[in-house]
Amino acid sequence: MTMRVVLYVEDDPVNAMLMQGIVELRTGCSLLVARSGAEARRFVAERRVDLVLCDLHLPDAAGDELLAKLRDAGLPATVPAVLVTAEAEFVAADLARRGGFDGYWSKPLDVAATLRSLERWLG
Repeated sequence: MTMRVVLYVEDDPVNAMLMQGIVELRTGCSLLVARSGAEARRFVAERRVDLVLCDLHLPDAAGDELLAKLRDAGLPATVPAVLVTAEAEFVAADLARRGGFDGYWSKPLDVAATLRSLERWLG
């Protein structure tokens, strides 16, 4: 079985640790954490990624605008991307849609729901 790689673009170490714990519950899956938009662009240019999770507020980029830059850096259009945010649901849905994301997750994350969604996105 091929290891599935999830890229989480998140500058908050606590949120990154929480996502690490969630992803570790799914067999055959590993998490890469990029702490900035620039680091995320380097990751997608250098390696295969199966799913992108992107925080909205980053030190060097607006998360809802980052997906287009990741696609320009080499992220294939077939790779799904999810916006992860603490914004109200209607705001998150609008930002995700306008940013070209396939969906969004609201913080605080529900572990069971996040695992089900990971399963759906990674197949």
